[in-house]
Order: sequence, then C-alpha cells, then structure tokens
Amino acid sequence: MTRMRIVWAAAAAVVLVAVVLVGGFSPRPPAERIVSGTIEATVAYLAFQIGGRVERVSAEEGARVEAGAVLAELDGREVAAQRDQAEAEVRRAEEQRRQLELLLAVNRRVLPAEVERAAAALRALSARAAEAESGLRAQEVERARLAAEAARAVWENARRDFERAEALFRRGVVAAQAYDAARTAFETALYEHGRAVEALRLAREGFRPEEIETARARLAEGRAVLALAESNLGRLAALEQEVRAAEARVEAARAALRLAEVRFAHRVLQAPFAGTVLHRSLEPGEVVAPGREVFALADLSRVELRLFLDVAAIGAVRPGQEVAVTIDTFPGKIYRGRVASISPRAEFTPKIIQTPQERVKLVHLVKVAVENPDHELKPGMPADARFR
Repeated sequence: MTRMRIVWAAAAAVVLVAVVLVGGFSPRPPAERIVSGTIEATVAYLAFQIGGRVERVSAEEGARVEAGAVLAELDGREVAAQRDQAEAEVRRAEEQRRQLELLLAVNRRVLPAEVERAAAALRALSARAAEAESGLRAQEVERARLAAEAARAVWENARRDFERAEALFRRGVVAAQAYDAARTAFETALYEHGRAVEALRLAREGFRPEEIETARARLAEGRAVLALAESNLGRLAALEQEVRAAEARVEAARAALRLAEVRFAHRVLQAPFAGTVLHRSLEPGEVVAPGREVFALADLSRVELRLFLDVAAIGAVRPGQEVAVTIDTFPGKIYRGRVASISPRAEFTPKIIQTPQERVKLVHLVKVAVENPDHELKPGMPADARFR
C-alpha cells in the first residue's frame, strides 16, 4: 500500500509539473500591440492621350482640385482641323448616299416602265411582220376594189359634166369660170380614180419583199430593245448594293468623326477625382508626347497605413478591426482606422525545414484604411498603429 501511494503521488507531481510548464510557455496575445508603418495614398499619374504643344497649365503643385477640373490644355488647332475634315467627310458621304438613293428610286420607277413599253412595241411589230408575211385579207382587197369602182363612177360623171361644159363654152353659152370648174373636177376625179386603181393593184399583189424584210428587221430591233430593257433591271440590284456601300461609308465617316471629336476632347487634361496635386512636370509652350506623365494627383481624403505583422501576431488581427493611428507630427491626435486587408501569404518565403526561431521572421502585409478629412496625413509619413 505504501509503495502504491508513492507511485500515485509521483504521477500526480509529474502531471502538475507538465501543466505548469505548458501553461507557462503558452503564448498570450498582449492587450494592445503597437506596430509602425508608412502612410500611402491613392495616386493617379496623369498623362495626355495625344501629343502637342502645351497651351495652358491651370494647376500648381500642392493645389487641391475638384473632380473634372482642368489641369492643363494643349494647342487644339491641329485636332480641330482634323475634326472639321472628318465633319466634311461625313457630309460628302451622306450626299453621295442621297444621290444613290435618288438614282435607285428613279430607276425603280423608270426601268419597269421601259420594259412594258418595249414589250408593247414588240407586240405591235410582231403583228406588223405577220401581216406583211401573210398579205392583206380578202376583205381588205374587196374594200379596195369597191373604192376603185366608186372612183371610176365619180370620174365618169365628172367626164360627162366636163364634155357638156366644153360644148356649151364653145357656143358661148357658159362662162369660162364654169368651164374651168368642170375641168378641175374632171381632172381631180381622174387622179382619184387612178390612185384607187393602184391601191387595188397593191392590195391584190400584197406587200413587196423589201417591206417584209423591213418588218422583220423592225421586229428584231424590237426584241433587242426589250432584251436591253430587261437587262437594265439588273441595275437595280447593283444600285441597291451601291447604296449599302454608301451607307457603310457614311458609318465609317461618322466613326472617324467620333474619333476626331474624342481626340479633340483629349487636348484637355482633367482631374479624374478630387485630390491634391503632388507633382507637375510640364510648362506652357512645352511639347509633350502621348503617355508622358505630367501630373501626380493623390486622393488624401482616405489614406492607407501599410505595416507588417509577424506570424505570431497575425492571428489576433481580422479585417474590419478598429485601429488607432498616431503620427509624430500630432502626438496627441488619434486617427480612426480599420483593417482593410491582410495578405494571405508571408512576404518572405521560408526554407522547407524551419526551426521555431526562424518562423518568427515571417511577416504578413496588413493595410489599414484611415480617415483623413483634413488631409493631415501625407504619403510617406511614418505612423504607429495600435491594435485593440
């Protein structure tokens, strides 16, 4: 029994010593940790998007400017001329498009009408050629014969009247005027009778070979005219394609105009946000190249404190945690801040095999967003952060 008591007492002592040792070496985060870092601000390095001669500089170093304020301006005569040229190109392209659209509208009305006229003329010529080849109809020949007989009757009656008038004139019974009238009527009737007889002869003979050939030639010409009118309808598709091409040229000219207007606007350098001019590197009359940094603009209303925490302390920091920031310039003033981000990786990569002493060399970047309404915190200032 005595030996067992001794063993249990020894075991209890060992456990007690282990608990004391473990408790004595377990890390306890301090109630407040002070870490030093550097103030940084959002800085925009501004440059012209086009090159040219500086005409005016409106902001000095250290000046506060509002968003959209003009910082500098280039000579705009060249870009203005380019804009005017682009506007002229738009007007020219639009005028060409209007002319093509008008031509297309006219051809849409005229060309189908020309096809209809050519088809009607071809039908008439075809009928004329068929008539020439087949000759006159029997009814027409009979009509010509009756006309010739009627003319003969008129001629014979006029002849008898003339013979009586001539006999009476020789005896002195009728005047010379009556005699002349009877002779004129006789001669006219004789001429009309001859013409009617000739018409009857032609009607009986039909058309001459040369007239038939002429009718056939005119028919062929009418077919060619119709074919040409129908082929001209293809011009409508070509004109429609030209109108579409003209519309594309108008769009291209308008795009060139928009680009010229953008370049014209780029002659003015404006502040993208409200801030303080940290640096200026241009003077009036100087020629600058596109992309050359000419202004450094910082937003000092909200700055960041960049600091590093070792791996032993990073576990006590969380995003959104309140931080009290102080600077040497105003020792008694506290600036309110919050943890904005914590780097997920250590800044220095450790070796594969590490000892506990080497692990404390690993640090993580922590960014603290600090309110700076009076712009007292400047980029590059050292500051201290107290984590609660």
